Amino acid sequence: PISSTHLTSFEAEFRQTRHLKALTEPLTSTGRVWFLAPDRFRWEIGNPPQSIALRSGETLVVLSPRLKRAETYSLSGATAGPAKDLMGLLDGAFPRSLEEWKRRFEVAGVSTNQGVLQLDLRPRSAAARKLMPTLIVGLDPASHGLRLTEMVMADGSRIRSEFHSLKTNVPVSPDLFRAQLDGSWKTTRNEVHP
Repeated sequence: PISSTHLTSFEAEFRQTRHLKALTEPLTSTGRVWFLAPDRFRWEIGNPPQSIALRSGETLVVLSPRLKRAETYSLSGATAGPAKDLMGLLDGAFPRSLEEWKRRFEVAGVSTNQGVLQLDLRPRSAAARKLMPTLIVGLDPASHGLRLTEMVMADGSRIRSEFHSLKTNVPVSPDLFRAQLDGSWKTTRNEVHP
């Protein structure tokens, strides 16, 4: 469904809209995202970035630049469970093969909305569904390139990211996915357990 078996890198700008249960109006922000196969991503919200999430293999680092705080999560201990499953779902828009995609998701619906092919996906993992029962992926009908994602969380909140200025298979430095922190940062290390 998503033509990424030959995808080595992805870079885009996005507009994110968050609908939270506690708020009457949605929150909107802009940012940039990078993906480098097989398992690296960088997600920045704001300009300058207010929040940065970096994943490299089994490590996730969440940075708050204004506060000079970094939280590091080791996913290697999470061989099963919702946290590990949720990290796998974040890779869902960039599957390496149709078989990998089918292992993670079942299709709950397919529609076309404003010229975008929309797949309503249900995580196969029961633990992941407890956190995020639905992932919506929007594709360009002609190229099958990624146009949007929308995570529908168990509490009813939604996070929709609409991508533009996409670049695929361009050189991306591996340094982009590393947190380069000096002694002024307060760091917290966490182990994610099943």
